[in-house]
Formats: sequence, C-alpha cells, structure tokens
Amino acid sequence: MVTERLWTPTFVGLSLAGLCASMVLFLLVPTMAGYAIERFGSSPSLAGALASVFFIGALLARFVSGWVVERLGTRRMAVVAVSFYLLTTAGYLIIPGIEIALGLRLLNGIGFGFLSSALATGVMMTVPARRRAEGAGWFGVSLSLSIGLGPFVALQLRSTPWGMQAVFWAALACAGLAFVLVATAGRGLPTRIALEAGQEATGWRTMLDRRAMGIGVMMLFGGFAYAAILTYLDEATSGTSLAAAAGWFFLVYAVGVMVIRPVAGRTQDTRGERVVLIPAWVLYVVALGLVAFAANGAMLLIGAAILALGWGSITTGGQAAAVNRVPATRTGAAIATYYFMLDLGTGAGPILLGQLVEPFGYRGVFVASILVCLAGLVAYLLLLRRGGAPEPRPAD
Repeated sequence: MVTERLWTPTFVGLSLAGLCASMVLFLLVPTMAGYAIERFGSSPSLAGALASVFFIGALLARFVSGWVVERLGTRRMAVVAVSFYLLTTAGYLIIPGIEIALGLRLLNGIGFGFLSSALATGVMMTVPARRRAEGAGWFGVSLSLSIGLGPFVALQLRSTPWGMQAVFWAALACAGLAFVLVATAGRGLPTRIALEAGQEATGWRTMLDRRAMGIGVMMLFGGFAYAAILTYLDEATSGTSLAAAAGWFFLVYAVGVMVIRPVAGRTQDTRGERVVLIPAWVLYVVALGLVAFAANGAMLLIGAAILALGWGSITTGGQAAAVNRVPATRTGAAIATYYFMLDLGTGAGPILLGQLVEPFGYRGVFVASILVCLAGLVAYLLLLRRGGAPEPRPAD
C-alpha cells in the first residue's frame, strides 16, 4: 500500500544505491578516454568509443528492462543486476588490452542499465503518486552527487602514483556498497507489478511504451547535447586558462542540482510539467552557449550553475512526465522508454560529436550540442501541441 510518506527506508536505501551505482559511471566516463590513449595508444575516436560503449550496453538493457520487470519484479531484477554490475566492475582491475576493455565496458553498461532501471522503477512505484515528481527530484539529487563527486574524485585519484588503478578500486568499492544497499533496502520493493483484473502481461513487442516515447525523443536530444560536456570538457580545457575552473565544473553543477531538483519537483507536481520543463530547456540552451564561448573560468562556472537549473530539472522532470503518461502497470515500460532514449543520445553523442573535433575543434563540438539542444526544445513543444501535458495521476 502506497502512503503519502516519502522518506521511507526503501526510498532512502534505493537513492543511496543509485548514488553508488552512478559513482561507478562518473568515476570512469571522464577518465576512460585518456586512459585508452595513455595505456593502449588508442586514437581519439577509439578512445571516445571506450567512453561511450558503456552507454550502448545500458541502452541494450533499457530496451528489455521494462519487460523483465513485469516478469521478475523490481526486487529480483535489482539483486541480479547489482550482482552482475559488481562482477563486471571488478574486471577493470585486470584489463589486458583495448578489445577486452571495450567488451568489459559494454557488459558493465548492461549491468548499470538493468540496475538503474530497477531502482528508478522501484522509486516510482513506492513513492506517493501526488509526490511523484518530488520523489524523482530527491532521487535525482542523490544521483547528481555522483556527477560532481565522480569526475572530481577520479581526477584526484589519477594524479596519485597508483593512477587509474586507484580509480578502478574506488569504482569497485562503490559497486560493492550498492550491492549491500540493494540487498537490504530492496526488501521493500514489490516482487511483481500487480495487474488489474483481466489484464495480461505484455509481450516482447511492447518492451517500450509509445505513450512515453514523446518524452523519450526529447531526452534523446538532451542526452546527446549533454554528452559533449561530459566527454570532452576535460580534453577541451586541458592546458588552457579554463583548466582550473573545469576541475570544479561538475561540483558546481552537482550543488546546483541539489538545490533546484526538489523545488522543481514540487512545482511540477502542483502546477504541471510545462511550467518546469519549458523554462528548463531555455536555460539548458543558455548554459551550453556559455560553455561553448567561455572566455574565463567564471563564465564557465556560471554555465555549470545554469546547466544545473536546466538539464538538472529536465532529467527528473522528464522521468515523472513519462510515468504520468502511462497506467501504473506500465511504469516499468515507461522508465525503460525514458532511459532507453536518454542513453541512446548519451551513447551516440561522443561517437558522432567526436567526428567534429578534428575539422572544427572542441568549440565546434559544443556549438553542435547547442543546435541539438534546440531540437530537443522544439520536440517538446511539438509534443505539447499534439497531445498536451497530462495531470499527475491521483494517489493510489
């Protein structure tokens, strides 16, 4: 039975487990490209592929995660996924070559995709329906810490005598803690989604839900644009006057997200999604412009703060909007659709944008991300024009 209480042991435990799982991601994504170049002598495009293949693995998992949740339940799926995630994270300690590294990153991404989908679905199913966006916002706050702490800790560890081995051990510790949290807090998750009388479980053709796909398209563009910053900010600012500020970029972003997400969530629950998402998209475009044309460190960090207001609100607000467009029994499919499209953009971004580095430089990459972001805003406006924005579902 879902109550109006938000801060349950299950919610807190799942949020912390999500933080630990995402720490693995953000410890490795900003460092794997440089690691591939230094350790294996890889080309920039192959190094970018090593960073992004993780998201391709997550993408594959997202595609089937809704279908798996409906059959196994969130609890069982979370336990299996976190076990696989822990095992594949341990594999980084013994990488012999670039080919094995690519395969391991793919498998690690698959584990992350299943685990994060199970955690997000569990949160959406256990929080009060009238506080869904707020719950998603607080859940996103815990994850946003990894966006700031992960790259910061990774860069500090890389500068030690142990280099990337220290980063890999830190990632393994985070995956281990996620395993402990899922094993304990996961007891409060439902085993399977209760179907209504006369309703049958969906088949493989409906692993994703078309009703959430409009929001998914919006997130595809958003993730593609954000991938430019996530993957190339460090390389773009290395050896420049912006390098020092770039080291603090994700910490500023994380602090901003911690402030805005709960506020944006409550606003979305009470006033509707368009009141939050439209201004957030505009701020997202502004933030990317500041990053692309930053003349000094202060301008770059202002861009980080505005990015938190924009993209930080879109990610959790979009998740709640996707869930609100489907019946409760399709929550898993809505979450799968949302993350499938988000990971598709985030995974394809480094590969496609990486082709622009040589002819146009890193500024050209960031300018391209602005254009993609504008396409995301247009996609959302067209979605509203076609079908409007549903009101949050009433409490169960």
